[in-house]
Order: sequence, then C-alpha cells, then structure tokens
Amino acid sequence: MDNPIAAQIESAEKMDLEGLRVGLLYWNNYNAVRNLEDVFAHMGFETTIFPYNTTIPEGLDVIFVRGPYGSLAPLGKQLTATPAHRRPAFVYVMVEPLPHPGLPEWLRRAAGWSRSAVERIAYRQAPDGVWKAVPSFPLSMLKAYRFNYYGDLMWMQREGILTVLGIPSRWNVDFLRQRGFDPLYLPLSIPKDPTVNFRNERDIPVLWLGKPGSGRRARILKRVREDLKQRGVELMVIDGIEHPYVFGKKRDLLLSRTKIMLNILRNWWDDNSMRYVLSMPKGALVVGEPTLPHTAFVPGVHLVQAPIEQIADQICYYLEHEEERLQIVERAYEEITRYSPVDIMHAVFERAVRQRQSGLVTTSMFVERLPQGASSTK
Repeated sequence: MDNPIAAQIESAEKMDLEGLRVGLLYWNNYNAVRNLEDVFAHMGFETTIFPYNTTIPEGLDVIFVRGPYGSLAPLGKQLTATPAHRRPAFVYVMVEPLPHPGLPEWLRRAAGWSRSAVERIAYRQAPDGVWKAVPSFPLSMLKAYRFNYYGDLMWMQREGILTVLGIPSRWNVDFLRQRGFDPLYLPLSIPKDPTVNFRNERDIPVLWLGKPGSGRRARILKRVREDLKQRGVELMVIDGIEHPYVFGKKRDLLLSRTKIMLNILRNWWDDNSMRYVLSMPKGALVVGEPTLPHTAFVPGVHLVQAPIEQIADQICYYLEHEEERLQIVERAYEEITRYSPVDIMHAVFERAVRQRQSGLVTTSMFVERLPQGASSTK
C-alpha cells in the first residue's frame, strides 16, 4: 500500500509548527500520555493535558487523541456544538480493534450507529462541568465496544469534526478506505537507543504479558503452555494473577531479561502490534500465530509466526539457535527505529494544519501557518 506519511517524513521541506497549542486528552491514567507529552515538548508545542470528561480547554489549535481507552462522547459532543470557525482541529490516532471483518456491512453499520448513539445519549454534562453517563444507561453492561468505535468514526466523519485519522494498521487502513474514510497509515516507531544490548544474559526463556481477554486466547495460551512444558520450557505469565502486572521501567527490565515474547491474538483479525513496540526495542523475539498484514514487519525477517500447533516447536528452535534469534531481533530493531516518533508526529500535525487551510480556525495559528501565496476564507 502507498504510504504518504513516509514521503512527507523524507521531504526536505517541513512546516514550522513550533508554538502550536495542542490539547492532549487522556482517560483514566495521566501517565499513559506522558511519553506523548515529552514528544510534543521536543517539537516545541504548548501542550495542555485534560481528562476526557471535562470541558475542552480554550485557545487550542489541535486536539490529539490516541486510543480510545474510554468514551469519546464528551469530546465529540463538545466539538459538534462548537462553531466551525472556533473549533480546533481533531487528530485521532485509533489503536483499538474494529468489529469482525466478515460481518455484512449493513449489520456492522447498523450496530455501530446504534451503539455510538447510545453512548452519546448517555453522556451529559453536570452542573460542575463534568460529563457523566447517566445511571439509566449501563454502558459497561452493554459493551459492544468495537461497534462503538466504528460508529464513532462514522458519526465524526458525518459531522465533519475529524481532521486527521491515523491508524498503525495497514489492513485497517485499507478496510476503512474501502468504506469511504481517508485514514493515514502510521508506522510503528520508537527512538533509537545507543545503549541497547541484545547479547546480554537473559534468564527468562518465554514470556506472556497481559490477561487473556477472550476465550479464544485463553484456550491457545493453555495449549502452547502445555506444549512448552512437555518440551521442558517454562512460560512465565504476567497476567495479574500468577504474577502482578508490571509497567514502565520494571516492564522494560523484565523484557530485557526475556528471550522470546509470545504473541497470541484475542481474535484472529486483531492488530496486536503493541507487543512489537514493547518487545523489539528490548531484544525479545516475537513468536506467535499468523496475523493479517497489519504492519511492515515480515515473518521470518523481523519476527516468527507459525500455526498454533507448531508455536512450541518454533520457540524451542530459537531458544537453541541463539545467533538466528539475534539476527531477527536486530533486524526488527532496525525496522521499528526506521522513523522517529517526532518525525511521524510532525507529519501528522502538518497534515492537520494543511487540512484546515480553508481558514475556518481564525483564532489560532492555522492562518499563520499557510504557505506563501495560499488563500484563506473567513
């Protein structure tokens, strides 16, 4: 597939974005956006971090959202209620999965519209300014989150509030383009680490991180674990039950001790590439079941994929053949550090600015960012 962001990154001409006023939305965990705050600071942005259920801060040029890890209804309802000439641009990096691709489109759309509408009806602004879901709408019981994500996309596109949609899955980009969206493919990226060492001593042969999350994954994990045990290999499971969850530096240290990271999908069509972002920078080889072509990582080159019944054999092979494992690990590291996060984010925000060159945002920097000779309308 074409990758316009790669061409934009490699372009010699880059728009000056220093001083851009960016609102960074988060849900339950402020620390989850700290790395983005650091990237934006490096880019010279004036960043305001705000929770999803509060009033949008004044004076923003762009609102940036990565997720969703909660409801988008409070944000979306505020944006639609804001006149277009005062509305900030909205950059949405969607990393959550979509509904089953085998469903009829009419069903996916109907379920998506309905679930999204229920979410928007449920959320109302209280007198103190905080948005809350009214108790008569038990959204946690309703679930159907994937339909909600799809319905939100359709609604935001219809309302004209979505400026840039970025997605780190090639397959999902193609899927949405076929349905009238214009998403931007964002390759996975991390900054290079000059101190990285993949040849250190590693005392954890195979690691699984996270809860199963679905009956399918629970069954496969059980089978692979039994297959490994028969071969004399122990699988360390960090699922909040056998071992407590780890985050941040503790997780980095754990992965630096790990030879192989097991990758199993909740559903066969899912994009599970967040495990690549965690594992590849720390030198853990990703081994798992085949996936759809979500990323640029090639099986046998950057990671290892095998049918479920062969995963244990592949793990044992690469535990016994260290040089072959290290060659794949090193190629994976080179691929995931090909682009810097700063360059990718610059391309995304530049696209947002150019999308608003109609001059609709008259109270922000957008008009100032127009190239020489470009016109704007009030």
